[in-house]
Amino acid sequence: MNALIERVYNVCHCVRLSNNDPISFKKLVVRIRREFKLHNFDLAIKTKKEKTLSDEEFYVNAYYDAENDYNNETAIEVFIFHNFSDLSNFSTSQITDFLREIFDAVVHEFKHQQQSIKRNYKIYTDNDTSPYKEYLADPDELDAYALSIAIELLRTMDAERAKRRMSRFSVLSKMRHGVKLASPNLNSYIEHLGQHPLIKRLAKKVYKHLETVDSRRIFK
Repeated sequence: MNALIERVYNVCHCVRLSNNDPISFKKLVVRIRREFKLHNFDLAIKTKKEKTLSDEEFYVNAYYDAENDYNNETAIEVFIFHNFSDLSNFSTSQITDFLREIFDAVVHEFKHQQQSIKRNYKIYTDNDTSPYKEYLADPDELDAYALSIAIELLRTMDAERAKRRMSRFSVLSKMRHGVKLASPNLNSYIEHLGQHPLIKRLAKKVYKHLETVDSRRIFK
């Protein structure tokens, strides 16, 4: 997985380096698409304006389609929901925040692709229609979110410190780095599943990723 993480890191790093001056949202998305293409990624990045959001809010969702992958069609789609003005420009720090969300979404979905390839593209669940607790408990999501959580933790602390705190998983879920949670995904799991037995499985998977993920290639 480290090779894939490094490839996505290189895309985000190149985009950030190429944007020293403020840039519009539209131009930033064009550059991100172009950079993923230059790095030989086959994925689609789409945007949708949501008027219910404030003019500074956005969120990123991404999806992996095993059937498309099996048929050699674009298997990963990244959707950016926003309400940015056409006149507003992104500062360097805003570009970094935005690219971090893209990095996390893309790595998560490529983890799903890896899972799918191992079982010859068979689909066992339909997470799009499952209640959120069932979605979080799905084995594929548990595995993919364990990677996402490890990545979030490694942004704010070294691996050894994170592993030492694993014995107090619920406390770790509430830790903050500045005003933001150290791991929003871990916090979501604890909030929705509490002391569910699956949390122990999640913790073991996160610990394993903390030992194997190369923190130097996590986009920060």
